[in-house]
Amino acid sequence: MMPLVSIVIPCYNGETFVKEAIDSALGQTYSNLEVIVINDGSTDRSLEIIESFGGKIQIESTINQGVQLTRNKGLELATGDYIKFLDSDDVLLPDCIEKQVARSVQLPLDSKSIVYGDVDWTDSQLQTIPGYPSQAQPSDLDPVAAIMSYSPLTSCPLHNRKYLLEVGGFDPFLVNRHENDLHLRLVLAGVQFVYDPCLVYKYRQYNDQRRLSRAAYTEMGAMYYYEVLEREQKLIEQKTGRSLLPEVQKILAKNYWTYGRVVLREGFIDEAQNYFSKARQLSPNDCIVGNFPYPLLVNTLKPYWAESVMKILSSFKRT
Repeated sequence: MMPLVSIVIPCYNGETFVKEAIDSALGQTYSNLEVIVINDGSTDRSLEIIESFGGKIQIESTINQGVQLTRNKGLELATGDYIKFLDSDDVLLPDCIEKQVARSVQLPLDSKSIVYGDVDWTDSQLQTIPGYPSQAQPSDLDPVAAIMSYSPLTSCPLHNRKYLLEVGGFDPFLVNRHENDLHLRLVLAGVQFVYDPCLVYKYRQYNDQRRLSRAAYTEMGAMYYYEVLEREQKLIEQKTGRSLLPEVQKILAKNYWTYGRVVLREGFIDEAQNYFSKARQLSPNDCIVGNFPYPLLVNTLKPYWAESVMKILSSFKRT
């Protein structure tokens, strides 16, 4: 008996692409699936387009509550053994469910594992953007360090519904980094992410004010990511019952530095310094993130002046 797979598609004002997303779910070569589309209070033609599919899909409409709660609503409605989350502007490849189910059922019965694959980064017209690496995690890292160094994008994993329910699904209070948080909690609950090198879906990368991932970081508060990373650190220490491993400290430090640079570019000098100080505290000798000559400039000047010099150098390259 083939296991049932539930494809969950949250949609908020996605009239431009939602039909393609649903078509890609219904067009799978794997037949034992249900498609659940949640209209998250859309004010455009999204609901009209969704309803045009009739009985082929399960439709739920809610007031606008955000993608995390909408995904959790889909998880609540799902009856499948496996869950595939799909954003309303992305497209599944036709055989991805078939391939990932086949790989999943081959895993040992006592293996608490999730299969995930690769993503095709595209523009709004689904033309591939070259230069993105595969999604494979480093095999020589501790599982926590591995999931922190690379956390798969939303539709890459074929989730086991039981494991999602065990950790409570997505955290509704996070504005961003929700996949990172979910995957970290899964790993801390004993789940192993198993890489299967096949393309799973096409991820549209484009600028749109409705896309949370394209919003300015500081719209969420200049210290938002600082607080999120602090929370991750406390969660790891609590669940593992030990201090952070050096490799985890280094990854956290580099995350602090990366977000510090973003906050600094938006003019929050004092807040950025908090990020940089935390990074140096965690991994004094390996925390600076940036292309040459940025690390050299940081060690010679302060991060503020290093960023200013890099901006000038970048302007020269464009001319």
